[in-house]
Amino acid sequence: MNGVNKTGNVLHTIKGLILKPEVSSFLIFIVMFIITATLQENFFAIKSTVRNINSFTPLILLAMGQAVVIVSGGLDLSSGAALSLFTCILTTVMKKNDPITGVYALLITFAVAILVGAVNGIGIGYLRIPPVIVTFATSYMWLGIALFLRPTPGGESVDWFRAFYKIDAVENAPAFLKAMGNFVPPALILLIIGCVLWYIISKTRTGRYIYAVGSNIESAYVSGINTAKTQMLACIINAVFIFLAALFFVGQNQSGDARMGGPLTLKSIAAVVVGGISLSGGRGSIYFALIGALILSFVNKIIFFANIPNAYQTLVSGIIIIVAIAGPAYVMFSKEQR
Repeated sequence: MNGVNKTGNVLHTIKGLILKPEVSSFLIFIVMFIITATLQENFFAIKSTVRNINSFTPLILLAMGQAVVIVSGGLDLSSGAALSLFTCILTTVMKKNDPITGVYALLITFAVAILVGAVNGIGIGYLRIPPVIVTFATSYMWLGIALFLRPTPGGESVDWFRAFYKIDAVENAPAFLKAMGNFVPPALILLIIGCVLWYIISKTRTGRYIYAVGSNIESAYVSGINTAKTQMLACIINAVFIFLAALFFVGQNQSGDARMGGPLTLKSIAAVVVGGISLSGGRGSIYFALIGALILSFVNKIIFFANIPNAYQTLVSGIIIIVAIAGPAYVMFSKEQR
């Protein structure tokens, strides 16, 4: 009987682990990773790894920022438009033959990012307008400003800004930096900055308050938490992550585009859900938004390397994403039914 009981306890423990959204997402990630590594030749080669990191980075950064807002009880439908706006500001301020303008562009765009986050946060936190309405409206504001600055893709970028994408593309860059860039791509450094940023925030009262407000805003308010300020700070943190993604895009393309960020908005939300983070707020790890973004990125890789005809790529992509989302969603539903 003791043996049966022990077996039952082990199975119960395993079932409990699988029912955790984070574990479910991680298992899906492993499956996607294995399939992609099998289909893509030289997947583990340094050049392939660097290319993959570069292609995954923008969605990962947007998903992590989106996760902060969602955990706080909000939602950001303007993240893609904000990304486009930041690339347009950067390439408008910078003048190709004047390196110092790159510094001005960084400072001005960062200040605009804080303002963008504050505007969303004021609408959500202080005015108590539903997040979907606020960010849907501001998405058109950011798009309008971006189109005013850059009606067509283009603009200028200083040479050293390439360092945010590929260090050895920068003229007169030190040899040791170029060598380091072959093994540690700038995109990975941006991701590390994002992860460290959230780690520091998570250890502060702001990080704890974000979860508390998202879990139950009324209880958080009664407990003495400034819920409006907390939601605004969550939106500002999100804007900083978007700013990091904009640096990568401009470093890669050397131009700005008022419409390039649009498709990434819904993908960032999907990545958060795939990462096992509850859309109702207050639950989930911000780092698992990274896992969710990787899963969605692997979907595109699998479709490409499997040589699926273009006519079926959208259908297959949708099916894979639904399966990936269904896992964490089923887990959350099972937990709520207990």
